[in-house]
Amino acid sequence: MFDFLAEGQWFAVVLAPTVVAGLSRALMVPASRWGLIDHPGHRKVHDHPTPLVGGLAMLLTLLVLQVAVGHVPFESWSLLIALLLITGIGVADDARELSHRAKFVAQALGAVIIVSGTSVWVTHLGDLMGLGAIDLGKWSLMVTVIAFVGVMNAINMIDGLDGLAGSLSLVPVMLLAFLAISGNTPGLLFELLLFAGAIIGFLSLNFRLRGRPKALVFMGDTGGMVIGMLLAWYSVKLAGSPTSEINPITAVWILAVPLLDMGSVMLLRLSQRKSPFHADQQHMHHILLKAGYSVNQVVAIMVGFSLIYGVTGIVAERHGVPEVVMFIAFLGLWSAYVAGLKNPKALLGIVRRLIPPLSARSGSGLA
Repeated sequence: MFDFLAEGQWFAVVLAPTVVAGLSRALMVPASRWGLIDHPGHRKVHDHPTPLVGGLAMLLTLLVLQVAVGHVPFESWSLLIALLLITGIGVADDARELSHRAKFVAQALGAVIIVSGTSVWVTHLGDLMGLGAIDLGKWSLMVTVIAFVGVMNAINMIDGLDGLAGSLSLVPVMLLAFLAISGNTPGLLFELLLFAGAIIGFLSLNFRLRGRPKALVFMGDTGGMVIGMLLAWYSVKLAGSPTSEINPITAVWILAVPLLDMGSVMLLRLSQRKSPFHADQQHMHHILLKAGYSVNQVVAIMVGFSLIYGVTGIVAERHGVPEVVMFIAFLGLWSAYVAGLKNPKALLGIVRRLIPPLSARSGSGLA
């Protein structure tokens, strides 16, 4: 891996966490004046006003460091324009709380901009039915837009605990970086490692640590949408065409936890005759938190499952497990996830036997 990148690129990767942390702290000063403060509320776990500047700091770091080492920031101006669009919408939402419809339109427009100006499309779905590869043809544009919007919302919706969304984004980024090494794509590897470094820098201020039982900054909707768009971008690049490094279903397994949580919660809301974007506490992390697990325990449990699912998808493909089998297995996993959210007592009975919860008052400083 060390031979893949130039010395300047490695320097940028190593520097990224420090730059994000420094920018975040700098942006905390004007955050209140800009209205970028998340105040406690009845649905929220935190109990103190927190600046929503992490997402902005991550995007600025990615842009500045890629330009500094002479690496073309992105494959085309289309992705950059789309990122700037959703960043603007994200900042506006963090400051004024826009409607779900406005955010959805902006996300869809950003995805359309990407597919209109790049070749990063989902052109096939793989052999999901056991009857041969499903070629999307004229449906490719629509499916690609849905994929981008879906991943953006998945990351945004799972951003409910300190350290959770960042950690659940870092896992697939690192797995995709591993695949970039296997595919002998040093440019892509650099971008993914830089992306990982930016997330780590954010997590250094977002995690609850011993002696610091609260996050200093949040990523906000800005960060959720930026990370989601970039995760979708790199996933489609590595899985979107028949000649890509991995099958589409493997990319789904790599992003399993955010996708499962979003799909399950939205399905439950629709069954309850609510808007799929109705904010509530039916997410898995809310259930685990109410069951007595500390915030850091919940993050560790969900990150652990994310890593297991992602590695399972990659290993299964490497060992020739048919795509149809992995598709059916994922549907079964989704069914189990929905059942768990509908019957939290039964779910927690299983989880508690595997991972006994520590008291939130255990004195660890991590509650």
